[in-house]
Amino acid sequence: MFQHSSVLKNKASVRLLLAGIALWCCSVIMLSSKVVRGWIALPLYVSESSARGEAAYVMADGHAYWERLRGASDLYHMHQVERIFIRDEKSLSTYNFVKKRNDQLVDRAIDYLTWHGVPREAIGTIPVDNETWFSSLNEAKAIAKEMPDIKEIVVVTSAPHTRRSQLCFQRTLPAAVSVQIYAPSPPRDSSEIFEPLWYEYLKLAIYYFAA
Repeated sequence: MFQHSSVLKNKASVRLLLAGIALWCCSVIMLSSKVVRGWIALPLYVSESSARGEAAYVMADGHAYWERLRGASDLYHMHQVERIFIRDEKSLSTYNFVKKRNDQLVDRAIDYLTWHGVPREAIGTIPVDNETWFSSLNEAKAIAKEMPDIKEIVVVTSAPHTRRSQLCFQRTLPAAVSVQIYAPSPPRDSSEIFEPLWYEYLKLAIYYFAA
């Protein structure tokens, strides 16, 4: 009787282990899909394809920066913004074989925009002080300080970052300023869709209560 009970317990343990392995395999496969991850990211996403303003500001940092710059250039060419502003980022970028030196990130970003047909005179830079641990909030504060007379601004960022960016700019800029958010691509096609989405949800929660 005791032996029979022990066998049943072992079988139950094996079934539980197999079920856990199967669940893990399914989750790995599903989370490898852009469609599934795009669906998970939807609550983070807010974007207006018809966004218009006096200027666009491109949120900085990370490999998705280039996707955002491309999106800003699209807005310029579609006459939805008159100027594009970027962070005056002095950190070094990749080596420039023409200039025979490493570019600063701000220089590489300006070159990228002009390569996409944006005139140099339509590109401005914004100095950003790292006065808090919240980098997105710091950028919003810099816009409020450097562009006090702006009435309409389009904030360009990646799909998973749109709601957090909206939160920062709407809380920082005066209520009279129209803040519109634009993402160059939907969540499933974002260059950051395979980044840890739980981390973006965590940051959104922290910003909501602390920013």
